[in-house]
Amino acid sequence: MAKRFGVDDVIKYIFLPDGIESDLEDGDDDEEKMYVDDDLVDPDYNPAQDINAGQLEIEVEESGSIDEKEDQVLLSCISSETDAEEDQTNTQQKKKYRWRKKPYTFPDVSFKGEFSTPPDEIPTPLQYFKLFLNDDCMAYIAEQTNCYALAKDGKVVGTSAKEIEQFFGILLFTGMFPCRAYTTYWSNFSRFPLIADIMSRNRFQDHLRYIHFNNNAEMKARDHPDYDPLFKVSPLLKRLRDAMSQLEPEEHHSVDEQMIPFKGRSGIKQYIKNKPHHWGFKVFARAGMSGMIYDFMVYTGKAMKLPGNLGVAGNVVMRLVNNLPEDKNFKVYFDNWFSSVDLVCLLKQQNIWSVGTIRSNRLKGCTLKTDKELKQHGRGSLDYKCEDTEGVSIVKWCDNKAVHLISTYCSIDPADKCKRWSVAEKKRIDVERPYVVKEYNQHMGGVGLCDMMLELYRTDIRSKKWYMRIVYYCLDVAVLNAWLLYRRHLAQNNQPSYLPLKDFRSSIASALTLAGKQKIKKRGRPSLNDESTCSSKKTKKALPVTDVRYDGLHHWPHHIAKRMRCRYCPSGYTRVQCSKCLIGLCLNERNNCFMAFHTK
Repeated sequence: MAKRFGVDDVIKYIFLPDGIESDLEDGDDDEEKMYVDDDLVDPDYNPAQDINAGQLEIEVEESGSIDEKEDQVLLSCISSETDAEEDQTNTQQKKKYRWRKKPYTFPDVSFKGEFSTPPDEIPTPLQYFKLFLNDDCMAYIAEQTNCYALAKDGKVVGTSAKEIEQFFGILLFTGMFPCRAYTTYWSNFSRFPLIADIMSRNRFQDHLRYIHFNNNAEMKARDHPDYDPLFKVSPLLKRLRDAMSQLEPEEHHSVDEQMIPFKGRSGIKQYIKNKPHHWGFKVFARAGMSGMIYDFMVYTGKAMKLPGNLGVAGNVVMRLVNNLPEDKNFKVYFDNWFSSVDLVCLLKQQNIWSVGTIRSNRLKGCTLKTDKELKQHGRGSLDYKCEDTEGVSIVKWCDNKAVHLISTYCSIDPADKCKRWSVAEKKRIDVERPYVVKEYNQHMGGVGLCDMMLELYRTDIRSKKWYMRIVYYCLDVAVLNAWLLYRRHLAQNNQPSYLPLKDFRSSIASALTLAGKQKIKKRGRPSLNDESTCSSKKTKKALPVTDVRYDGLHHWPHHIAKRMRCRYCPSGYTRVQCSKCLIGLCLNERNNCFMAFHTK
């Protein structure tokens, strides 16, 4: 009959001389005292787990000698230690934390980074945009588009980088002036000159049908271990992420998820009921307080491979903060889907401080007052504990509901008051709020702010290709980041006025469609109501954007029937109009406003 030995028996046989009692017996457990939280003891705590990850049970033959028993015990211990070392390479080893209710020691988290000096002359909106999607990117897209059209249908599309820019410029215009069917922009009854004068409808459809971003011949099979679900757009995503990594980061960053709206067929489509767009592609993003995105990744499902052993949520955070310098004291904020005690400790090792909400089943043995006990003390009541070795603070605060927050650089002090609506009193009342809640509410909304600004002018053109929604997202993010960088430079130069996002996006779209390019030639006999042959006193033609004005291409003077005001000199009248800018400019023996206007 086999006899079962526990941990205490193993210690007595191996490590203790005969007749000596262990210090772990008779209720005098030093290790157990270490994890006592004031008057509360963790009911799930098991001291035996400190010696081994699981309950050590060894079976020996009862008839064997003590020496044989010791040999078997030693072999079992060696085998157990070997298994533990192997498991540690794959999953994070469980760690015990010591929680105490005591004043929190605040570390020095002063920010050590700063923005570099902005350029003396603020670049144009198009130049800001090309920081993210440059000419090389456009040329690569044109090359892949031509190859795909020839391989698929044997058709020679013959597109170029300039034409790809025009295609993207039209997409930006459609986000500002949306229509249910994109053919409406070319219809006789609802023609939109900003789009219809740039590219014909059939040419636009060709680009929408054949545009490509990678070589299909290099795509792995679905059952291949290196298969990439985002292979179709991976070069575009890499280019945009590389450009974002060159941005100078802010002090405060938030990590959250976004949704790219999509209801078509795709294996990576997700459903989130609490989002404004329930169906679409899930994107994990890291954004600053301004709403600028510094890094992002498209979620491709449970099979997505990420380095680390913190689970999917924790590994996502570590991947997104990978580009942050470790010695600048950056702060990162995330919600309870991402946060864990192990995650904030690992971030602290890289000198990245964090605040986040945390779920009650991830507290690692930190016992706090129950929801019922906090509600008895009313709104604003709280409980907290701190971890000695790691400097982690967990706070449970009761507002309408109880919420847990975790931080590595702040706790409950200094507390302040916040306004909350009281249903019983029918008015707003003051509720005491711990400092960690204030920090979280103040800095967590970066990704949400980005979502709001993207939704203002989101590109939404239907396509049979599922990945075009991701392309639209990249295009909109590039415009938004360009605008926020432009505003940052203006603020550094103490220039309070700036172009609104609508005008900034319109300027980029106009420059992409016209700068260095020629409008399509109209067919047929010119109309008597053509803008080039007549002018209206009531309407004033807008000046072209800077990139179009000075591009030095296809600006030709031509004569018009009715004279119009010169847009360069204050009091001149002229019958000469620029064929590209469509404005009047003096061109005679006294004034040459035409040349002066187009010369920088």
